[in-house]
Amino acid sequence: SMAPAGRLCAALLCGALSLCSLRAAPRQPDTLYMWIDAQQARVLIGFEEDILIVSEGKMAPFTHDFRKAQQRMPAIPVSIHSMNFTWQATGRAEYFYEFLSLHSLDKGIMADPTINIPLLGTVPHKASVVQVGFPCLGKQDGVAAFEVNVIIMNSEGNIILQTPQNAIFFKTCQQAECPGGCRNGGFCNERHVCECPDGFYGPHCEKALCTPRCMNGGLCITPGLCICPPGFYGINCDKGN
Repeated sequence: SMAPAGRLCAALLCGALSLCSLRAAPRQPDTLYMWIDAQQARVLIGFEEDILIVSEGKMAPFTHDFRKAQQRMPAIPVSIHSMNFTWQATGRAEYFYEFLSLHSLDKGIMADPTINIPLLGTVPHKASVVQVGFPCLGKQDGVAAFEVNVIIMNSEGNIILQTPQNAIFFKTCQQAECPGGCRNGGFCNERHVCECPDGFYGPHCEKALCTPRCMNGGLCITPGLCICPPGFYGINCDKGN
C-alpha cells in the first residue's frame, strides 16, 4: 500500500491536471500525447488510470496557473524514487525534444535528477517511457528542490510545448544509513555512524564543541563561539562585567 503523502500528491496532481481517465484518449493522427500510464498511476494513487498531461499536442490546463497548482502539490514522498511518463508522436508528425535543465537546488540532499534517454532527440512514434529519477544522496534528511525543464519543437524548429518557467518541484529524502541523519557537515560512514567535523560531536553531530569550554553557564553554539549569560563576556565567558 502507498504512503498517504504519496496518495495525496497523486490526487492533487490528478485534480490539477483535470484530465484523468480510465483509458488514454483516442489517438488522433499527426499529433503528440504524453501521459502517466496506469501502472505508474497505481504506484502513485493506488488504482489504475491514465493521467493525461499532453493531449492532441496541447498541455493540460493546470500549466496556465502552474504556481497555484504547485502550491497544492506536496513533495514527492520518500517511497517514490522515480516517475515514469509515456509519450508518443502519432501519424507522420515529427517532434523534437530537449532537456534544458535537470538541476537539484539542494545538492547536499539530492543529486541532479536523471533521465533514461538522451538530453536531445526525437519523440518516438511508438509509445515509449521516459523515466525521471530522483537520486537522494543518503547522507542528509530533508526536502530537495529541483528543476526539470524540457522543450518540444515541431519539424520547423518552433517551440510548441515547454515546461513552465521557474517550475520548481520537491523531493523528500530520508537518511537510511544513519537514522536521523548527520548534521553540521558530518557524513555517514560504512559502519552507519556519523563522522563529525572538528568542533562537533554527538550521534548526529548535532552538538558543538568549544575549546576552552564555555564557563559561567555559557552556551557553545558553534565551534569556538560561546553565548554568555548576563554579566559575563570573553571568548569562553570567563570574564565578568
